[in-house]
Amino acid sequence: MNRQQFLEQIGMGIAGTFLITCLGSCSKSNPSSPVQSVDFTLNLTDTAAAPLLNAGGYIYTNGVIVAKTQSGTYIAVSEYCTHQGYPVNYSNNQFYCPAHGSVFSATGSVLQGPAGSPLIQYQVAVSGNSLHVYS
Repeated sequence: MNRQQFLEQIGMGIAGTFLITCLGSCSKSNPSSPVQSVDFTLNLTDTAAAPLLNAGGYIYTNGVIVAKTQSGTYIAVSEYCTHQGYPVNYSNNQFYCPAHGSVFSATGSVLQGPAGSPLIQYQVAVSGNSLHVYS
């Protein structure tokens, strides 16, 4: 093997490693599947739950995004977009994926793709300062 062949081999190895790294970074941000079964309670007076005190506020916890609607009710769906697993955001009573533009209703149904499956919706119950999220 001459010097040129050696350098070509090294270059191909580096290029291959770079390609694998790039393709890996385009995959799901959450490698696990969406949370199917949940059962937890949030204390609405905790600092971590402070965004839920205002209409339009939301938090991520236990693989779930919990939001307070403009009408003051609470909703909860799986945190990750069903298209490629990126965390969804909440705004204007809808969930949306900032990565590829999927939009979901407050109940998790797909309003705009590329996602083809709905987000899992969870039940919520408020009792005093406690918000129970369960499936």
